[in-house]
Amino acid sequence: MNNYKITNLKTKSSIYLNKEEKERFFIKNNYFKDGKYNYKIQNIKDIKNKKIENFLFMVVSVCIMAALYLGLCELFTLIDRITLN
Repeated sequence: MNNYKITNLKTKSSIYLNKEEKERFFIKNNYFKDGKYNYKIQNIKDIKNKKIENFLFMVVSVCIMAALYLGLCELFTLIDRITLN
């Protein structure tokens, strides 16, 4: 079953509805009025997937930065050994 987050763009209030409730909600309320959108609709599954992707991107970025830092330290150690001899 699909769940949706519907945000009113004027008042910035959010409500969470399933598919059937969303259809009934938009029968009573206009989604598009006077050339402007009144609501922003987001699928909850998409929001959760985006959060997971952002978290994984952050973890991978930190791992790459740590590997680069350790490689740089190793490079400085190598340069130091060569110049001291």
